Amino acid sequence: MTQPTNTYSRYTAATNVREDLIDKITQTNPEQTPVVSSFGTGTATNTLHEWQRDNLRAPNANNAAIDGDDATGTAKTPPLRVANICQIFQDTIITSDRANKVKKAGMRTAAAYFKAKAYKELQRDQEAMTVSSNPAVVGNNALAAKSGGLGVLIYTNAQHGVGGSTSAHTSGAPTVAPVAGTPRAFTEPLLKAGIQATYIASGITPPMVVLSPAHKSVFSTFAGIAVNRYQVSKKEQGRIIGGADVYMSDFGELEIVPNYVMAGSTNVFLLNPEYGDTVYLRSFQATELGKTGDSMKEQVLVDATVRVTSELAQSKIADLSGG
Repeated sequence: MTQPTNTYSRYTAATNVREDLIDKITQTNPEQTPVVSSFGTGTATNTLHEWQRDNLRAPNANNAAIDGDDATGTAKTPPLRVANICQIFQDTIITSDRANKVKKAGMRTAAAYFKAKAYKELQRDQEAMTVSSNPAVVGNNALAAKSGGLGVLIYTNAQHGVGGSTSAHTSGAPTVAPVAGTPRAFTEPLLKAGIQATYIASGITPPMVVLSPAHKSVFSTFAGIAVNRYQVSKKEQGRIIGGADVYMSDFGELEIVPNYVMAGSTNVFLLNPEYGDTVYLRSFQATELGKTGDSMKEQVLVDATVRVTSELAQSKIADLSGG
């Protein structure tokens, strides 16, 4: 069939057909920050943020004194004074005055929309830094300062592939990057070893396992101690349980938290948020910059670092494949 001659069609009317644009902008990217949100918060007063930590000596079953013996002192060591570096996360938004003035779908002004979006993006940047193995960078007039991530802050209970290692962070900032070892698969014995090592070192079971989506799928294949049946009422459809969110270990219960930011990561972290903080030199803020023309400039930033007050209470399984 062909169209009758001189038919006024949708295509003829192209110049005066109103657009069908909904007054909404959809964002489907995840916004959660599982690690930063679970950590406490603190305040920094300098770009080099320092704290102290100390450990008890090993238990001694043969600590026995002779009756009436003279008392002699034992050598004592001062607490460790460690640090991390504050990192500036920023975005600068430049929008023309005309772009802000015209009527738009899904936003009041372009400047307000992109500022709100930038806050969310900086929060995700913070999360990415926190779960990274980035070493701290002191910074200077030509080099941006960087905060060390959990990958360099956790070293005592760090399991590596052959040849891998994490330098001990016993003074100053953690400026040495981990040495990569031979990649290996994430397995339940590795997870159990991490839990046990953390329990022996700190007497506490880390309540939170943070891992990539791929490693979460691997975790769900672990046998462990789990309920694999689900009671359903007569009015409900049956459910298939294909994953697990809690792991019952010999030393306690751990919540399994997949983190989209860690996609591709070679690390799995066993964390105790009670001994971790996000420390702010400058909290989230927006500053209007000087007007130099027919546009509006605004800088959004946050200045922060990561503090691990007890790295013995944390654990890291490194050099994993399939992240």
